[in-house]
Amino acid sequence: MKSELELSSSAKETVNHKKNTNLRMFINRLHADFPPHWHTDIEIIIPKEAPYKVVCGNQSYNVEIGDILMICPAVLHEIFSPTPGSRVYIQADFSGIITLKEIEKAFRLMSPALHIKKNSCPQDVYDRICNYIDKIMHLYFGSALNSQIQEVPDDDSILTFSELEPYVELEIYSVLLQFIAYCGKNIGLFHESDSATTTATFKNSISLSKVCAYISEHFTEDITLESISAYAGFSKYHFERIFSDYTGMTFYQYLQQMRINYAQTLLSNPEFSITDISYQAGFASSTAFTRAFKKSTGYPPSQFRMLNEARHPLSANPHFADFVL
Repeated sequence: MKSELELSSSAKETVNHKKNTNLRMFINRLHADFPPHWHTDIEIIIPKEAPYKVVCGNQSYNVEIGDILMICPAVLHEIFSPTPGSRVYIQADFSGIITLKEIEKAFRLMSPALHIKKNSCPQDVYDRICNYIDKIMHLYFGSALNSQIQEVPDDDSILTFSELEPYVELEIYSVLLQFIAYCGKNIGLFHESDSATTTATFKNSISLSKVCAYISEHFTEDITLESISAYAGFSKYHFERIFSDYTGMTFYQYLQQMRINYAQTLLSNPEFSITDISYQAGFASSTAFTRAFKKSTGYPPSQFRMLNEARHPLSANPHFADFVL
């Protein structure tokens, strides 16, 4: 692993996409951990034979076989492989699409990652999400797609360097957008809550998902616990309790994390200074931003910006094979 000095002098690299596309799909069969890294791609991970533990910022996800984890763009993440086995990866660069307001809003609501658990997701919702994933893979791999995962030689360059048919990349992105839109509309189903009272209360009032959507629209502004409680129609103390039950964090922790997630996206643009980003993300000062960002990610903003993606072996390790089913 590189030293902090080496990290700070590194230049960000891009994901090794399929030739003439902004996409990559493959199976990871390597039993190894991957150190902190980030990119402007979304990253969808589906364990097929073995689970993963994924750490995004200060949140951890135990991704079991059959689960689906979508890591949002520009999110610093680290992956741990507790046991050997294959996992499907889908990567797609969204840097040119994130300017769409609803895409940006969806990523803010899902950030740092959206975890769809097979054992708790409603079956019809899970099946529809899997249909999107299957369609994407069939479009990408075409006739190479079979019914079982097969061994692929280490030097398989045919799929990596072959080109998609005309407009297939566009078709894949259209399905990815449908996938994200469907997940966004149903995001409340992916939040686990142990409070039956919370669910019953919000059936008769504004839903917590709508509260989170409101926060995602106004998080760069000076919103307070008092103002958001009034918006939801509850006392400050009652709202704070049910909001914590729903999100797993306090309102101010949630607000700060949303600002940090947005700042991570802004850091992918080298034209923005750290000071500019701190104010655009809603922080009162660059000092407060730097302190909060380092506490959340483990890195100051300047070092995060320069993290070298080449440390992540996905684009170079010969044990990674493009996906053939």
